[in-house]
Amino acid sequence: MRLIILVVLAVLNIFSSFQLSAYSSGDLIALMSVRIILAVITFMLSLAYVLVRGSRPMIIMSIITALIALIHIGLIVYINL
Repeated sequence: MRLIILVVLAVLNIFSSFQLSAYSSGDLIALMSVRIILAVITFMLSLAYVLVRGSRPMIIMSIITALIALIHIGLIVYINL
């Protein structure tokens, strides 16, 4: 079940990252808080799963999901600069 949660969060972050270029500046600012909250929650949950020391696939997926969340946050910062 935890692995499914990580996969869903990773897919949501990837989808949200691809949508960053589709919005105009007004729409982008309106949805920015939702995107930041999604990325931060994903990163924190992935970090918690790594610290709990689950199975090997769980740790690998947690690391991948955390990297996707960091890339998402990086894109948000890059677009807003």
